[in-house]
Amino acid sequence: MATHALLEELGVDYQLVEIDLALQMQKTPEYLAINPNGKVPTLLHNDNIVYESAAILIYLLDQHPESNLAPVTTSPQRGRYYQSLLWMSNTLQEAANRWAHPEQYCDNQAGQDSLKAKASQVLEHCWKVIEKDLDKAGPWILGDTLSGADFHLFMIAYWSRRYESRAQDFPKLQQLLRNLLTRSSIQAMLKQEDLSFDL
Repeated sequence: MATHALLEELGVDYQLVEIDLALQMQKTPEYLAINPNGKVPTLLHNDNIVYESAAILIYLLDQHPESNLAPVTTSPQRGRYYQSLLWMSNTLQEAANRWAHPEQYCDNQAGQDSLKAKASQVLEHCWKVIEKDLDKAGPWILGDTLSGADFHLFMIAYWSRRYESRAQDFPKLQQLLRNLLTRSSIQAMLKQEDLSFDL
């Protein structure tokens, strides 16, 4: 989602190849040859292969500095940009994965229930951290400037709409999501993926 929306935002030519997770297409030999982790998304660009959503966002925006969706490398904001993307990838997204797919971490039901409960606590903590930051210096992750970090956040927030702890239940976070939903790039991505996000 985040990669797809960012490609739309950049207005670049791309080919979207749908990988149906329900059909385990990410586990086929052909896909594993480009991403041995068997996860999505994967970006192929000029014979380069990049996977992991945060890494793809960083890579794409480095290719398109004119977009102003990432602070220049000499900006003090660059550290916050990296921090936000990596924290969301390693902490927030990991908690989301544990809530949505506890069976990937534990075989028995009691253990899975415990994992989901703990994941909900971590998600709640993460939403509160982001909410506090947005209240202090919003409306975007980097303050007044939209960045790739906001696209990454949108993806995880979208997943959370069915979680016990949802991003949309926090006022500042909900406003950020509403602001993103007005963007043609987000609308195009949702339409092409046949998704909707009601706040």
